[in-house]
Amino acid sequence: MDIARISLQGDRANNQDRCAIFNHGKSCLMVLADGLGGHPKGEVAAQIMLNVCEQIFSKTPKPISSPRFFFHHCVTHAHKLINQYGQAQRPSIAPRTTVVMALIQDGYCYWSYAGDSRFYLLRNNNIVLQSTDHSVPQRDALGEENPGNRALTRCVGGQRSAPMPSTEPPFPLQPNDLVLLCSDGLWNQLPRQQLVETLWNVFPLKKALHMLGAAAESNAQSRSDNISALGVRIDGSGCASATSISGENENELLSAIDHLNTLISKSIPET
Repeated sequence: MDIARISLQGDRANNQDRCAIFNHGKSCLMVLADGLGGHPKGEVAAQIMLNVCEQIFSKTPKPISSPRFFFHHCVTHAHKLINQYGQAQRPSIAPRTTVVMALIQDGYCYWSYAGDSRFYLLRNNNIVLQSTDHSVPQRDALGEENPGNRALTRCVGGQRSAPMPSTEPPFPLQPNDLVLLCSDGLWNQLPRQQLVETLWNVFPLKKALHMLGAAAESNAQSRSDNISALGVRIDGSGCASATSISGENENELLSAIDHLNTLISKSIPET
């Protein structure tokens, strides 16, 4: 498989996006989380989401027999830990994150998401599958809808009850299909046709993602959000070794994540 990842800080003070690909034999899990910038410690929420997915994936027999249950378990457990982390702060805070996940196994792609981080599947120079954002347009002072200013209706963390992720039916894959996960910092700044043409015609995939990331950052005109994307071009083989991109290595963040990893390991039983 041709696998590539990018994660750019853009014009933000720090990078709250987290993304990684994990594999076990011919089962491959792609995860991207975008910490919400309007709430404190979005980067911690995103990292918890990533770590929970990794831990549950590592403990689940492959191939995963119920991807829908697996995705729901990941979101529910991460939601619980994110809220616990927020409540342990003084004063308490409410970190939140989006998530989009794709599981590739046995020739099929399974996918699930909460928020506005997107899933795309490209085939023959066309988008054949795309997630539907969990968001609604905000209204301006005159009560008019502003399509460019949207509010999330679903995310992980912050609320008492865990969100129900949207999980779509499995989709049979073909050679040269391309699976893309990306944060809104990428898709919100690029014309759809530019996204498709670059991904389909530029090789290797790493070069295509870097071109798209640079274009999105430039189009934002010094107001760029964090920009992250994961891509996999299908060729019938297994995934590469797990690799994560996690932004800045802040001591406070790393300390919190080390502690949370211990909690995650203790609270997720072998299945």
